[in-house]
Amino acid sequence: MTMHAVVSGWLLGPHSGANQRLLAVLAHAGNHLQHEERITVLHRPEFSPPTLSRIEWLPIDIPTGPTWKRAIREQFRLPPMLKELGATVYDHGFLPPPRVPIPLCLTIHDLRAVDGHTMWPRMLAKSVLRKACRRAQAIVTPSEWTAARIHQVVPATRGKVVIARNAVTPPQHEAKPLLREQPVNGYVLHVGHLEPRKNLAVVVRALALMEPHEVPELWLAGRDAGSGQHLQTLARELGIERLLRQLGSVDDDTLHSLYHHARAVVMPSIYEGFGMPALEGLAYGKPVLAADATALPEVLAGNGTLLPPDQPDAWLQAMRTALRESTSKQDPACQQRRAFAAAAESWNDAAATYVTTWRALGASRSI
Repeated sequence: MTMHAVVSGWLLGPHSGANQRLLAVLAHAGNHLQHEERITVLHRPEFSPPTLSRIEWLPIDIPTGPTWKRAIREQFRLPPMLKELGATVYDHGFLPPPRVPIPLCLTIHDLRAVDGHTMWPRMLAKSVLRKACRRAQAIVTPSEWTAARIHQVVPATRGKVVIARNAVTPPQHEAKPLLREQPVNGYVLHVGHLEPRKNLAVVVRALALMEPHEVPELWLAGRDAGSGQHLQTLARELGIERLLRQLGSVDDDTLHSLYHHARAVVMPSIYEGFGMPALEGLAYGKPVLAADATALPEVLAGNGTLLPPDQPDAWLQAMRTALRESTSKQDPACQQRRAFAAAAESWNDAAATYVTTWRALGASRSI
């Protein structure tokens, strides 16, 4: 039976690591299709899909939230649609997945819902995860750490989990000058939503311990998801409010420039299923300072500085060391970091893993 993979894509649109991953995988998936194999991506009507080789796009009216409303609509709409499309495998990128009459491939980016929150939401999330994993014939995840965590929570998933790592696309053009004037001591950069798990307070406290002549600014690129005001208040209390710049969401060209001009990249997050900005920082040759937690040690693989997530003094010393480094691309440390990121698995590798998994699941249906 010729493979026809149908992929859920109706959360595409807002800038996030999960959406970046899906689009990057789809951009390379066509390279691995055989003969008449097909991929159809379901998306919201208001989303303008890019033109990608051998990827078909189909608008579908599925609400993006709340979760229960989306899940009900999915359960009613998807089974007959998949049958009408002649799909051989369905790929779902978030929880909970619907019951479908064909093999299900489930992408799990992390287990935040299970590992966070208070007891009752956590128990509910664990129940949803277990049911989803039983329903899926294959589970794709971006890191060994997340795979191991899935096995811990749902032991029955052993043999089902496949790892398709996130990747970075090397910069293809020169960075534009930043529109704003750079501070005297430069800036350290954090990329990602501002939310409690990002643990940015430890960096703010470390900056407050630095001497005025050496202290850089902290630039935050990402939308405020609940921690922005807290960070501003903390910085004000510590007398360093002027050092904190919240940039909000930025476009790709601006992000390219921010990475290029940064003195270092900081990622003090206490929970990451992968941690894309850490790998992106290495791709730009920047010193990367990250919390010694969850998937971040795996992503950096000895090419960054791992620090206790709750010790500002340790972050202070690490930032001082990073700020003493040369910013030249010819610096050996910079070249080593860039080389590591360039040699890491690519989006083409991730796409090959997905297509191979979809093909195997589709073939198993006809056995």
